[in-house]
Amino acid sequence: MGGIFSLDNPLMQGINKVIDCIFLSILWVIFSIPLITLGASTSALYYTANKTIRNGRGYVWQQFWKGFKSSFKQSTLLWLIFGVIALILYNDAQIVDLLLKDSSFAFAAKVFFYVLMVVVLLIVMYIFPYVARFSAPFKSVIKNCLYMMVRHLPMTILAALVVLITGFLMWLVPIALLFMPTLGALVCTFIFERVFVRYMSDEDKDREQKLNGKEYL
Repeated sequence: MGGIFSLDNPLMQGINKVIDCIFLSILWVIFSIPLITLGASTSALYYTANKTIRNGRGYVWQQFWKGFKSSFKQSTLLWLIFGVIALILYNDAQIVDLLLKDSSFAFAAKVFFYVLMVVVLLIVMYIFPYVARFSAPFKSVIKNCLYMMVRHLPMTILAALVVLITGFLMWLVPIALLFMPTLGALVCTFIFERVFVRYMSDEDKDREQKLNGKEYL
């Protein structure tokens, strides 16, 4: 019986991993409630999913709080800026539709605004994982995320599908909030880390390998 309930038992390890996933999802939901902190909580979600859930380093609360504090200022500012930009673009599309109705110009203008809004959202999709993984000046974060988003377009599309499916399932089945945030973030780590590794020095790769106890990607 002792072997069954041993922490080294694969079954117990699996149960602990599920509990960690649920706990991390709950932390993300709670810390996102003020909305203004959504950026920092999402960076912390990615940070913890990569460090703890995927690579078994540290404890969920410890890593989440560390990631939240370290990314708070930058993630929050970027979230507010890009959130306002996306909202303005959406409102512009609605205003054009309201004023010009069914004209061909209105259709073209709406498409233009919606395309820009999608580009903004795709950049944001990179920003929070990037801030969680790297330390860089404000302007460099935006420039680098824009470059990665375009340069690695297939990975960008794949990550966008993961985010859309995750969001749709949480909207369709609210109980999914208990596990889908972590599951979505975890899947995204396998996508974004393959992009990020291309911009890491050999020293950084070696350090990650030693900390994870396995080859980095």
